[in-house]
Amino acid sequence: MKPLITIGRQVGSGGRLIGRRLAERLGLEFYDREILALAAKESGIKDEFFERTDERQSSFWRALDSLPFASTASNCLSAESLFKFQSDAIRAAAAEGGAVFVGRCSDYILRDLPQRTDIFVTAALPDRIARAAQYFGTTEDEAAKRIADMERRRADYYNFYTDKRWGEAAGYHICLNSTGLSIDQCVDILMAYIERRANG
Repeated sequence: MKPLITIGRQVGSGGRLIGRRLAERLGLEFYDREILALAAKESGIKDEFFERTDERQSSFWRALDSLPFASTASNCLSAESLFKFQSDAIRAAAAEGGAVFVGRCSDYILRDLPQRTDIFVTAALPDRIARAAQYFGTTEDEAAKRIADMERRRADYYNFYTDKRWGEAAGYHICLNSTGLSIDQCVDILMAYIERRANG
């Protein structure tokens, strides 16, 4: 049985790069934003609606959900409905075989599958700020503000849709601090853990 790997990550920790490299090394499918396209294709809803709610539970969508029409079967634009379509896409992709999923509550959505390994990637804040500044092409001050905003939205989204707390170590099989490690070194550590866990 091929492994299913879910990765939660702090902004600037390198979690997405680690996930992609892990998928390459293990010969698995990789899903990050790709899952939004799958959800749009399966549901027939435009990509832009999934992009708008991607890992965020904003006040706009909470307000939309509170409207009378939001609970009707015909309302396919509520945040709850979009989350369900995305969840269905994640489960369908997992059913195809082994894969690596980044974010989007994938650890919670796939919680009943025994071959799953849930990973959370963190790093020291100065390292995350430096990496984010380079990635976004901004100053470190701007990067720090963006990190705080993105992580607040990410935590709100995760905490809203699951019964866990985003980033809380007890909710994952392994937490990895990438500070001082290369992407390949992080992948080596995780591959050793996944193999050991699979072999009992």
